[in-house]
Amino acid sequence: MSQIMFNSEVELGKFLGSIGVIPEAYQAISETTLAYQLHTTPSGNTVLAFTSCSPDYTARFLTGEFDLVPSENLQVVNFIPTKVNSSFSINKAAVELFQQLGDDLKELENKHINSPLIITGSGLGGYLAILSALRLHHAIDVEESNASKKSKRPICITFGSPLIGDKAFKSAIDERPQWKFSFLNVVARKDPVATFLSSNTPYKPFGTFLFCTESGGHTAFEDQHSILPVLDAMKFSNEDSSQVYDYTNVLSSIRRKVLYRGSSELDEFNLNSLRAGINLQLKEVDVLSDITNDDIGKMENQAKLNKRKKNPYEPTKKLNEMKISLTYMEWYMTGQKRKGCGYYDGYKNPKTREEIVGQQEILKHQGRLNQYWKDIVVEKDRMPQKEGAKLRKRWLLGGNNYRRIVEPLDIADYYKKGNVKYIENRPNHYKLLEKWLDEDKDSNSSEVTRNKAASLTEDSCFWAHVEEALILLRNMVNGGSINADKELEEFEAYVMREIENYAVSPDVFLKGSSLMTWWNEYKAYKGNVYASEFARYMNNASYDSYNYVEKEIVVLHVSKINPTNNLGPKVVHSCPAQVRNPSSKVSVQSLRKVHEATENSTLKNHTDRHCLVTKATAKKSEAGEASGTGSSKV
Repeated sequence: MSQIMFNSEVELGKFLGSIGVIPEAYQAISETTLAYQLHTTPSGNTVLAFTSCSPDYTARFLTGEFDLVPSENLQVVNFIPTKVNSSFSINKAAVELFQQLGDDLKELENKHINSPLIITGSGLGGYLAILSALRLHHAIDVEESNASKKSKRPICITFGSPLIGDKAFKSAIDERPQWKFSFLNVVARKDPVATFLSSNTPYKPFGTFLFCTESGGHTAFEDQHSILPVLDAMKFSNEDSSQVYDYTNVLSSIRRKVLYRGSSELDEFNLNSLRAGINLQLKEVDVLSDITNDDIGKMENQAKLNKRKKNPYEPTKKLNEMKISLTYMEWYMTGQKRKGCGYYDGYKNPKTREEIVGQQEILKHQGRLNQYWKDIVVEKDRMPQKEGAKLRKRWLLGGNNYRRIVEPLDIADYYKKGNVKYIENRPNHYKLLEKWLDEDKDSNSSEVTRNKAASLTEDSCFWAHVEEALILLRNMVNGGSINADKELEEFEAYVMREIENYAVSPDVFLKGSSLMTWWNEYKAYKGNVYASEFARYMNNASYDSYNYVEKEIVVLHVSKINPTNNLGPKVVHSCPAQVRNPSSKVSVQSLRKVHEATENSTLKNHTDRHCLVTKATAKKSEAGEASGTGSSKV
């Protein structure tokens, strides 16, 4: 059955016409006597208003004196480019006007980085409002990358501002979802400045456009394929074209206007809901007769495409959802360790049907986590260096916890297929997560020395090094022509450094692990007389006393609906003896924590709720906390 589509922009226009913040913003512009000025509106909003440019300057603009200029070497707008859109073109007038304002404006913007701010301007003053808002967004991105939670995003409302930049300029803004949706441009039908640049130029619109007429008709469009035809239809010239248009009467009319509804006066009947909505919008601002059916058809097709593609980006909500998948991965990891085969090797070589079924379930969570973090890293890597170099602390630690849990499984899949040299072909998002974590450590002067073993092996490529060492060793044993003694001795030294730094999880020493398999074959190859620091460590079985804190995940199943799900965690198999023993003090404390965590858990709205607590007898080291290698909490 085909989906019925409606045009939500009809309601958006009605909503925008009803809110008081738009006329308040324009009132602030009218009261501005300097180049820019702060105002407090009757409703308590803080408004940074830019005055309109002089009639002479506007007249020069309308004669076409100011063309697009490339952004290269324009330091005044160096906060806009991204890696994908590293260069763009912007109207020369916008650059000239913004340069004249100097650093005082930037200082004023930064003073309001932690408070709500409306930035507004009319005519070419709208250029200044747009650039000021973009610079403040950039400053907030930098603050948030340093874990600030106090900053507030600005809203930019312009009145009759002409288009400011080309397609690359628009794309650079669209890449940042929190920038993209904070711009509103109010355009009156008879405003010559607002409609001066349209579809016959390289300029592209961004943000939301609220089109309006003297009679109070108004409607909103968000897609450039709709905005440009409307700008073309509204293009207007008069004798006194240099005069800045006064929006006072138009805004008053909008507040009094009742949005036209019904299809009885439309020339076309039997329209689908989407097409009827577009026609209704165009009729509302008196341009329906000026736009061809072909253009309306293109607007309709683009609206359909946008609705299919629409997937609101909510990184915080998604991060909480990803914690659920990470919880399943941690449960799986703990179960494999308990079986004595280790996380990596248990996944790589499942032996029973139950293990194969469990692995299939984990693959779903593995794929979900990979896709989420790839998207997050791609988005952050597009940003300029100051914005993208670091993720916010919450994402940085979560991302690297994910990397240490999931990448070993990706490595297992890689080598199961007969591939070699994983590190040379390592996915970019893993490399960037590790790089950003290292940069964050470098900026933190107080680094804690670890004195307990990691619950997760710090180097998420550890097993790739083990696999390569196994391949080298077996090639030599089987008569390969390449002598790899040096590389294998370097691998020995690498593993020994990781041990000395407590950077590997104790499960790497389990009897059936790939590391122990390598060591046994390497020992046979080298002979009993071979001596090295690592050989002595292994021959003396020093790993039996490898200093670590056992972090056992305790999973309590609290569902009443599906308690027999054998793919999920179950309390009988997960709780250590201390918690199961009703006479133990630990049991009481742990269950009390479980109850509190369950009540506050982000999972409490799910049918199956699971709560994680750390084994009560274990004390997590401060070093483990500082490095972000502890288990995630839900």
